Amino acid sequence: MLSYWEKTTLRHFDLVVIGGGIVGLFTALLYSKKHTQHRIAILERGLFPDGASTKNAGFTCFGSISELENDLQNIGRSGAASLVMNRYRGLQLLREELGDKPIQYEEVGGYEVCFDSPSLNRIEFFNDLVEPFLGQRPYSVVARDGFGFTTKVHALIKNKLEGTVNTGKMIAALQDKVSRAGVITYTQSDVLQIDDYHEGKKVLVQTLDGSIELIATQVALCTNAFSRRFLPQADISPGRGMIMISKPHRAFSWKGSFHYHEGYNYFRTIDNRLLIGGGRHLDEKEEATLEHGVNKKIEASLISDLNTLFGAEANIEIDHAWSGIMAFGKNKTPLVQRIDPHLVAGMRLGGMGVAIGANVGDALAELLDS
Repeated sequence: MLSYWEKTTLRHFDLVVIGGGIVGLFTALLYSKKHTQHRIAILERGLFPDGASTKNAGFTCFGSISELENDLQNIGRSGAASLVMNRYRGLQLLREELGDKPIQYEEVGGYEVCFDSPSLNRIEFFNDLVEPFLGQRPYSVVARDGFGFTTKVHALIKNKLEGTVNTGKMIAALQDKVSRAGVITYTQSDVLQIDDYHEGKKVLVQTLDGSIELIATQVALCTNAFSRRFLPQADISPGRGMIMISKPHRAFSWKGSFHYHEGYNYFRTIDNRLLIGGGRHLDEKEEATLEHGVNKKIEASLISDLNTLFGAEANIEIDHAWSGIMAFGKNKTPLVQRIDPHLVAGMRLGGMGVAIGANVGDALAELLDS
């Protein structure tokens, strides 16, 4: 039973953000800068963000050549270039707000693994495409030496502007900054329903102590793959991404972020461990789920890939595995929309949340003022 104080004051907010991942945290943070006197709350149904914000591989990737080939076919030249720019802008905003050291950002390069000879003409085509937006020609072919690859790896296409972060430190730094801005975060608070209420919204929340209704002037829905719970017609399909990490090994002292199979698969090093993930394309129907778990077919494929990339003699031992839930649609352009006068939504990040999440949060903060 609520007290008088709880009923009249503590459950009333100017803005309620649903979702405590990268987008939700940045929405709250950037909105709070413009509205320092507003009461803002973030509602997260898990103890940690439930999608992929704390479960990703920590890649600040914004476009490998093979991914851009796919984008070119789906959304055209200008759409593909714009998508790269928005991701890159999001990465810069992430770094500006949090600083490189707190999130352990390192511009180690993003490498596309080539099992055949890469086309130099296509590489220059994509350098031409992004140069007006990035002011640089980031793509080049480099030797495969220095990473312990087998001869099955023919060459690497490097994007010199990509890098890696420590996902845990990134979210911790973002949570700390949001807290210092006066934003209240409630975890283990599952939103069941959003209804119209006078000049705002009524948000029904299930907590460990029972259900409670919060009242908000505005609501920002930042639940990515889980957004169809509230917007059933949205062009969103969930996609589960699996990640495995090895036990520490002295061979994994090199740095870099690597992609192969059109970006569906990826690997990097962290703490002298090899992190490898992806493979969603191998079982898309099964992986179009909101449930966390390990797909044995994909797990076996990733372990087989280790032998292809590094050789069986490397004897890489897997320590543990996990999964994150991403959101996809007909194309990779995020959805940032005003749903009604008191509700906005930012969703469908296309597996690029680390790079583009801050930019989506910024766009939502702007939309809340429109």
